[in-house]
Amino acid sequence: MFKQLRKYFEKDVRLVKYPEQMSAQRVQQIFKEQGAESTIWQALDTIIDQQLLDAVNEVSDAKLDHCGRAHAAGRIDAISTLKGRIEEFK
Repeated sequence: MFKQLRKYFEKDVRLVKYPEQMSAQRVQQIFKEQGAESTIWQALDTIIDQQLLDAVNEVSDAKLDHCGRAHAAGRIDAISTLKGRIEEFK
């Protein structure tokens, strides 16, 4: 069981730090500057949707135990929340 869990924690994680944290208002302003028709939104949606589909496929895998299914369901929730937050700021 620990070997199965270990694979989730062995990924490289990089946090990008900037001089100061950006406010929600500033994020919204920057998003609006891109324009509603900008292809950046399609590019982001493409990446996010691929991750969402991967998680949906994972959760529907009959070979998964209940822990694996719960993890995949959590991914679906987190990715969906991210997508929703981006839409809110647009």
